Amino acid sequence: MDFDQEKTQGPPIDDWRLKQAIDQERAAGQFGSAINECDAPRYPMSDKEILAELFSYHQPTPVTLPKFAAINQAAKNFAEVVLQNCPRGADRAEVIRAIQDARMTANRSVALNGLAIT
Repeated sequence: MDFDQEKTQGPPIDDWRLKQAIDQERAAGQFGSAINECDAPRYPMSDKEILAELFSYHQPTPVTLPKFAAINQAAKNFAEVVLQNCPRGADRAEVIRAIQDARMTANRSVALNGLAIT
C-alpha cells in the first residue's frame, strides 16, 4: 500500500524499512502502535521521571519527522485558507494564533508519544 500523501500532506517516506513497518501496521489495523512502542518506556514511570521527559528535548526521528511534516503542512494550508477568506482584524489574528497553538500541541503529542502526568 502506498503512503497516502494526499491525506497527510507529509513527504513520502524514503526509508523502506520504516515504510514496510507502517504498511504492516496498517494491514493489521494498528497503525502507530508497534512503531511507537520503541519510544515508550518499558516500565511504569514516576511523576518525577515523566516531568523530566516532558521538559526535555525530543530530537526528531525517522518515525516522527513525517508526522511533524504532515501536521505542519496541514496547519499552513489552513492558515492560508483563513488569510485568503477572512478580513483583516482581531478575529483573523486570533484564528492564526489558534492554528499555531493547535500545530504546536499536535507536534508535542507526537514528540511525547502521548506521555502526560495524569
